Amino acid sequence: MLLEQLLSHAIFSKSQIIAGRSGLSRTVQTVNIMDAPDIIHFLRPGELLLTNGYFMKENPESLLELMTKMDQLKCSGLAVKTKRFALAIPQEVIDEANRIDFPIIEISSVEHSLGEILQRSTSVILDNKNDELQYSLTIHKQFSAMIMKGDGIPEIITALTQLLNSPILLLSSKLQVTAQSQHFKQPRMQPLISAAEAMLSGLPAIQAAAQLCLLDPALRGYRYMELYPIFTYRHEGYLIAFQPKQAASNQYGLTLEQASNVIGMEMTKRQAVKERSRRYKNEFFSDLIDGFIGSEQEALHRGKKYGLKQKGTWLLLAARKDEQTGAQAGMPKNAASLADERLISERDLQYELIKRHFSTLGEVFVMFTKNDSFGMLVFIQEKQWEETRFLKQLAAMTAQLYEQSQLSVSLGIGNPVTNVLDIGLSYNEAVKALQIGYQMKKTRFIQSYQSKDISYLFRMIPYDELKQFYEETFQCFSSAEENEQKELMRTLNVYYDTQCQLVETSKQLFVHRNTVIYRLDKCEKLMGIKLKDPGESLRFRIAFAIEPLLRVGRGEAAHR
Repeated sequence: MLLEQLLSHAIFSKSQIIAGRSGLSRTVQTVNIMDAPDIIHFLRPGELLLTNGYFMKENPESLLELMTKMDQLKCSGLAVKTKRFALAIPQEVIDEANRIDFPIIEISSVEHSLGEILQRSTSVILDNKNDELQYSLTIHKQFSAMIMKGDGIPEIITALTQLLNSPILLLSSKLQVTAQSQHFKQPRMQPLISAAEAMLSGLPAIQAAAQLCLLDPALRGYRYMELYPIFTYRHEGYLIAFQPKQAASNQYGLTLEQASNVIGMEMTKRQAVKERSRRYKNEFFSDLIDGFIGSEQEALHRGKKYGLKQKGTWLLLAARKDEQTGAQAGMPKNAASLADERLISERDLQYELIKRHFSTLGEVFVMFTKNDSFGMLVFIQEKQWEETRFLKQLAAMTAQLYEQSQLSVSLGIGNPVTNVLDIGLSYNEAVKALQIGYQMKKTRFIQSYQSKDISYLFRMIPYDELKQFYEETFQCFSSAEENEQKELMRTLNVYYDTQCQLVETSKQLFVHRNTVIYRLDKCEKLMGIKLKDPGESLRFRIAFAIEPLLRVGRGEAAHR
C-alpha cells in the first residue's frame, strides 16, 4: 500500500512528517525495526524502517548515510522516536530528505512500542493485500462471466470504462486501434490516440505494466497513461487507460490488470477457433492438390464453404517469402535461434499481411497454406478479367509489401482451369513457376507458368556442351582479378537485363551512373566487342541464362 495510506490509520494518528512529504506516494511492502548499525544490509525495497535512534545518538551524522542508502535501495521511509533517547536530527539531513523526497516521520507521540507499531502496521498491510486479492478475484470473475455468456472485447472495454471512469484504448502490437471506449467518438479526443501511438512507436515493446506521461500541454486533461501489455502465445498489444493524474489506489491498476488478462484469454480463444478453421481449409486444399479427392462431387461438397461451384474458372497462385540474403543471412547463431522460436508467429504474420494486401486487388479469392508456400485460389470473372492489369496489380502489391512491412515475397502463377479437380494442376504449375524464378536468382518477382520456356530448350542440350559454351563466352574475363571479374560480370548481366539502360542499371546496382559506364568500358576492352552488337549481346545473354542450369547440374552431380 502507499505510505500515505498506512499513515492515515489510527496507529499513526499522532505521528508527524518532518521531512520528505512529497515522497508519501512510495509503496510500503513490509515494516522492519532497526536494532543494529548495519541494518542497511538487511533491508529490502518497499520497506518502512522503525527506530528509536539509540545507536545514532552519539553520531547523528550517520543518519544521513543511512537515509541516502535507503533511498538508493528504494525503501519507503524512516519512522523515528527521536525523544526516546533525545536524538537531534541535523538540519542537513532534513534538507537532503526534502531534496530526494525521502519521508522521515516523527513517532515519539505514538503511544505504542516499536514492536506494537510493527505488528499493527503489518496487520494493516496484510488486510489491504487481502482486500486487493478479493477485489482482483471479483473483477476477474465479472469479466470472465461476460466472456462466458458470449460478450466480446468491445463489451469488456465498455464495462472497464464504467468501472474506472476513464477513456480506454486497446492497441495491437502494430499500434493500430482494435477497440476503444465511447470517449474517442469525440473529435477532441483523437489527438490522444495519435500521441499514444507516437510515444509507443519510439519505445521497444513493453513487456510489463507501465505508467507513462504525455508531455503535450494540450493533453493535460488525460496526460497519464496506465498501460498493460496483452499476451497470448505472443505479444498482442496494449490496454491503455488515460487519466488527469496518477491513480491514488492500487485498485485502478488491478482492474486494468484483470481486464488485460481476460482480453488475452478471449484473444487466445479466437485464435484457437481461427487456427482450427484454417487447419481444416489447409487440409482440404492439400488433399485436392495432392489428388486424394477422387471425385468432382466430393471436391464440390467439401469445397462448398470456400465458394467452389460446379461451373467456374479458377487461377492458382503460389506465394513464398524470399530467402534472406546479405546481412540477414549472416545473423549471429543466437539471433537465428530466436528467429526459429518465433517461426509460427512469423508465418501467421506473413499470412495476414499477404492476405490483407491481396484483398485490396478487388478479386474474390481463398487463401491457404501448403508446406512453405501460401496458395491463393482466385475466382475469375470471365467478362471482367484482364490478365495484364492483374499482373501489374500483383507487382504493385509485392512492392508495397516490401516497402511497408519489409516482407520480400515472390509469386508463381498457374494456368486457369475450369474443372475443380484440375485446381491441383494449376497450383503445381504455380509452384514450378516459382522455382523457375528462383533458379534465375530473382526476388520479388511475378512468374507465370509456361510449359516450355527457354530453359526447357537449354535442358535438352547436354550439360558438358552448356558448360563449354559458358566457359568460352566468359574466357575474356579470366585476366581480371576474381573480385573484379565478378563485379564486371554482374554489371554486364544487369545491363542486359535492363535492356541496356544505364540509369536503370545504376539503380539496381546501387552505384553511380559513371561507375556503370567505367565498368562497361572495361568489359568492352576485355571482350574486344561492342556491347550493343546484336550477335555478341545475344551470346552473352544466353550464357547468363544458362548459368543457373549449370549450378543445378553441379549440385546434381555432387549429389550423385
